[in-house]
Amino acid sequence: MKNRNYLVHIAGVIAMIIWGLSFIWSTQVYRNLNPTATIFLRLVIATIFFTAILFIFGLNEKVERKHLGLFALAAMFEPFLYFIFEGYGLKNTSPIIGSAIIAMIPLVTPIAASLFLKERLSAMNIVGLIVSFLGVMVMLMNKNLEFVASTKGVIFLFCAVLVAVGYSISLAKLTKLYKPLTITWMQNIVGMIYFIPLTIIIEQFEPSNFGNVSEYIFPLVCLGVLCSAVAYSLWAFAFSKLGASRANVYSNLIPVFTGIFSFILGIEALSSNKILGIVMVVVGLIFSQLKKKEARV
Repeated sequence: MKNRNYLVHIAGVIAMIIWGLSFIWSTQVYRNLNPTATIFLRLVIATIFFTAILFIFGLNEKVERKHLGLFALAAMFEPFLYFIFEGYGLKNTSPIIGSAIIAMIPLVTPIAASLFLKERLSAMNIVGLIVSFLGVMVMLMNKNLEFVASTKGVIFLFCAVLVAVGYSISLAKLTKLYKPLTITWMQNIVGMIYFIPLTIIIEQFEPSNFGNVSEYIFPLVCLGVLCSAVAYSLWAFAFSKLGASRANVYSNLIPVFTGIFSFILGIEALSSNKILGIVMVVVGLIFSQLKKKEARV
């Protein structure tokens, strides 16, 4: 049993490492493809990969028709709406700032739970939310307290946070019905279908540069196989074992990994305000989650 628990936590950490890198890979792909085309191709790659894995190893399970509506709702939240908001948010901001805003998902989740699931919001939740929000604000400003991030990009990213909370509620129901691999596979298929008409429409107004394949094929494949397939499966596994509140705490690690990898790869410098902002976001989130864990004892 102990080994099983370790596997759950390892799965959560690995998923966060991959998603931390996803902000970097996405930024690299967006130099040639628009976000809509990127997400569509990412889902196509993930679907092909998943279908092969499930059927080759006989891991596929039957999906009941009565549950298709729940899958459709979950896929509407994520990948469809979430990836649209995150994609256009990242196109107008930096990977570190984007990951820091997305890392607020664990703290917004309890607010939604208090509204829709009638769960009480503790004082520590509120304190954590304020600290994390201030941390994001610090990252968005320079030394002269002037905003250095695109307002449009920030708005898109905050919308992604709200959509992700809706997805968590849907996922909580699906994990009680199906295995993590099945959930992720169906989520990618339905999401890909959602993106077909949107990609056709967007390409007419914002055509992508598909010609420079060598410049974006590696990060695109990483997004499809690692981020949309492997990481989502690991996340669904951790989510099914830990529940929404305990699993979401791992999202605190995303901006940390994004900042570290951005610095190592020479993509973005870690200025003092960004380091301080990341610390505030992570501390606020962990502070809140630790309080909730103590309440269960």
